[in-house]
Amino acid sequence: MQGAKAWPVIIATAFACALTACSPPEPEVSAASVTTSVPDGATHVGPSDPLVVTAHRGVLTSVTVTADGGTAVPGELTDGGRRWTTTAPLEFSKTYRVHALAQDAERIPAPPTNATFTTATPVEEVTVERTRPSDGDEVGIAMPVSIYFSRPVTDRAAVERRLSVEPSVPTEGSFHWMSDEQVNWRPKDYWQPGTTVRVRARLYGVDTGGGAMGTADHESTFRIGRDQRAVGDVNTHTLTLFQDGQEIKQLPASYGRSIYPTQHGVHVAFEKHTSTRMRSDTWGGPQKGEPGYYDEVLPYAVRISNNGEFIHVNPATVWAQGQSNVSHGCVNLSPANGKWFFDWVQIGDPVEIVGSDRPLTTADGDIPDWTIPYDEYVRGSALHESR
Repeated sequence: MQGAKAWPVIIATAFACALTACSPPEPEVSAASVTTSVPDGATHVGPSDPLVVTAHRGVLTSVTVTADGGTAVPGELTDGGRRWTTTAPLEFSKTYRVHALAQDAERIPAPPTNATFTTATPVEEVTVERTRPSDGDEVGIAMPVSIYFSRPVTDRAAVERRLSVEPSVPTEGSFHWMSDEQVNWRPKDYWQPGTTVRVRARLYGVDTGGGAMGTADHESTFRIGRDQRAVGDVNTHTLTLFQDGQEIKQLPASYGRSIYPTQHGVHVAFEKHTSTRMRSDTWGGPQKGEPGYYDEVLPYAVRISNNGEFIHVNPATVWAQGQSNVSHGCVNLSPANGKWFFDWVQIGDPVEIVGSDRPLTTADGDIPDWTIPYDEYVRGSALHESR
């Protein structure tokens, strides 16, 4: 009889075991999660930025990124293991697969994160064709930065976000689009002598508009030389030269006659030729067979605009230099004075012409930057409204 009395106890114990202690434990849920900078399933992704994998409320324990064919993409962990970033650029027209693992502070693993995305295929390729100044140049205080593209840019804002001008001395300045193929940057005031300037165009993978994409980055560095300035007065027939704020020389000169006046405004010296052929029909002057037509080779010529204006030696007008204006718009100097000026002037020095009744304009070449009021210049930036 005693054995029969124990039977309900055994049943009750077994039933309790089934409901509680004998059940398998619930799996622990990790507090960690993982995100990728490119969403799963994304297509036509521009490879301009690195892929970033980030752990939240935990750390990454493994990240594997492979391209087509299983090629591994290198990367590095930072931020105490919470961030993984590719260290090589993504390629165009590739499918990438991401597999990432993470765990929380209790070392409880999060569910694996998997993502797949495809990078874009450029419709056209865009690169920086050249910059002015070029890498390694030393230039005068008025030289703006010019960046020339290999094809027209239609999304100026997207491109400008990837451009930077980095002076070694804090310098206020702005970009200004001269055309779809050229953007300039100038300081608000002239550069400070001795400034080193780095120019960067991080165009790789950027959609410049209509699927035309940047396919290479570009970088160059130049330096600002000594402070030199020239002031040409068409009424006193002089060219006065300044260095480091001090007048050092005044040269007799002859400027453009009334029908072809030398234009007033700040020009920039940007080419030097020991001799150059000059023809009046190349800048809209007298054509061949018309009165005043000329075609001659003249020495020591410094170009100051694209409309035919030079400062150069002209022995035939020495009689007028310092007395009257007889040229077709150029600044004429004597052989001795012209050679001295040629040796002294730097590419990028400002040449300000005063007293003329015809202004230098943006139609007169690709360095009219100093003729544009600074507030207006800033409005020529594609990003001016976001400032």
